[in-house]
Amino acid sequence: MLPRRMGLRDLLRPRYDGAFAATIGGIVDRIRDRAPPLALSPHERLDGRTVLVTGANRGLGLAITVDLVRRGAHVVMACRSGIPEVMDVVRREAGAGAGTVEAVGLDLGDLASIERMVAELAEDGVALDAVVLNAGIVPREARRTKHGLDESFQVNFLSNVLLVRRLLERGVIARGPGARAGDDPDARDPGQDHRLPRIVFVSSESHRSAPPIDFSRLGSFRAWSMREAVQEYGATKLLAETWSHELANRLRGEVAVHTVCPGAVNTDIAREAPSWAKPALGATMKAFFKDPALAAKPIVYLVGARAIEGDTGLYVHVTRVKDRAAQARDAELGKRLWDASERLLASTGHALGRSDEGGEGR
Repeated sequence: MLPRRMGLRDLLRPRYDGAFAATIGGIVDRIRDRAPPLALSPHERLDGRTVLVTGANRGLGLAITVDLVRRGAHVVMACRSGIPEVMDVVRREAGAGAGTVEAVGLDLGDLASIERMVAELAEDGVALDAVVLNAGIVPREARRTKHGLDESFQVNFLSNVLLVRRLLERGVIARGPGARAGDDPDARDPGQDHRLPRIVFVSSESHRSAPPIDFSRLGSFRAWSMREAVQEYGATKLLAETWSHELANRLRGEVAVHTVCPGAVNTDIAREAPSWAKPALGATMKAFFKDPALAAKPIVYLVGARAIEGDTGLYVHVTRVKDRAAQARDAELGKRLWDASERLLASTGHALGRSDEGGEGR
């Protein structure tokens, strides 16, 4: 007989070893999710704020964009397709009194696309108050990018490293606008907005069940099948959690960095599932997974909430702040991954500068 304290969640461990277990785990999360989400009040505005959202043309990214624009923000939609049609969708759904929107092309599967987009933003004088790194993929099998890297690894992790570092280097994310540690609040210009810029990674609880980071094969391509797809996804999210925690420490007092797992969301992220599984999977997600508009609430909260001003390194799972996995909080692993990602990008011809060093965390 099973111990009384063991529940369905325990029976599914390691719950992200396959798509079926991940789906059931998502349903369990949804059923147990009784607390209201962290969310801005309906009347809280983001007028004057400029936010970049990746993967903004569909699903969760589109819902995040609509909510931000509805609150008065100017959103830069970074996406591979759907331009300009998707901007019309945002304007229509955001309604009257909304902010503004523009779109730029971005393909995280191509590092050169990141360089072009950041250069374009810098040349146009764009100053971002927040970045939401939402884009991600769950391919059905291993695929090699033009850079010789695993596509899931590149899109879900390494491309975000390059994107954030370049935005910082080029000053598109301006550090600490008058709100650096040690500033005298009474000496600030009351007419200026002194909130720190924010970087928000859309992450996943699957990072907890990922195997330890194997630095000996970081970024190297190996064949894997759909049976391993969710496990590989979790591995990329562990990398993102570990790197973002290190980033938060390095930019403390200059830029706030947070991560969030929105829980089980009814999007098309599983669009590469086998055709025989799609009807059942689609029905299950529709019945049990949350609507993207609801899932977007804690993400928009991390972008704009004044209640967390001064905080950094928060990890939000659905409705509450909690610790990320111990691996992701390991300072030595974070430093090692930081250096390894720099070397890997340099090997692809995208060497990074040193302008991101600093902050109180170092």
